[in-house]
Amino acid sequence: MKYKLFVTDYDGTLGNRSVIDGETLAAVKEYIARGGKFAVCTGRMFCSIRDILTGYGLKCLVISYQGAMIDDLSTGERLYSGGIDYKFAAEVTRTLKSENVDVAVDIGETRVYEKRSEFIEVYEKVVGIHGKQVKDMAEEILKDKKPVPKITVLARPERVKEITAKYSAVYGDRLLVNSGADALAEFVNPDCCKGKAVEWAAKRYGIPYSETIAVGDSTNDLQLVTGEWHGVAVGDAKAELKAAADEITVPFKDKPVKYLLEKYCLN
Repeated sequence: MKYKLFVTDYDGTLGNRSVIDGETLAAVKEYIARGGKFAVCTGRMFCSIRDILTGYGLKCLVISYQGAMIDDLSTGERLYSGGIDYKFAAEVTRTLKSENVDVAVDIGETRVYEKRSEFIEVYEKVVGIHGKQVKDMAEEILKDKKPVPKITVLARPERVKEITAKYSAVYGDRLLVNSGADALAEFVNPDCCKGKAVEWAAKRYGIPYSETIAVGDSTNDLQLVTGEWHGVAVGDAKAELKAAADEITVPFKDKPVKYLLEKYCLN
């Protein structure tokens, strides 16, 4: 087994919506049975990815909100919780509202928004969650007084590109602004990104980076695949991710997680 820690993005890498291919699932379970440490690292809310994985009987490490929460499904224990400082998150939320785009904020494990919209409704269907409508998101953040795992902007792809570029420049290293889908921009604490989560997992399990592999498909996976470990981009990943990865593997339709497990860990 070349890689003892295998970290994968979910959407477009391990699964699609709530579906994980049967052959991929069998390979993952075999890898875990042989002693490999398997982790799913996603921008999804914890409740969304938890329900999918437990439905398939997967008891593994779950990194949600791009790294702001880490849970062990085998024990039900929350191992880490972080996010954007709540005062800063309230400021960012107010600023984004002025852009005339749909904004949603994760407060604790509840997604809140101020108005229903086409984008909010589609997003909820995709991730299988139902949010909460509030009068003022920033005020809700300030009342909660806890770090915010993620702020999300939902808009048409061209606006998402504009928002991502603009606020990456505005906030610099104070916020990581990226995208998990064409109509989705995500704002997270750089100290709680996917790359930091891989570092955390490797340290927890005592596995060196030389025995760690991570795979993803979108620009919110850049930190996931560019660490000191072996970073892999799915064959139909975003061009920016493929340019940064150590390896480009098969496209999603050809079961990249299964392919990589068989290539490096199950032979």
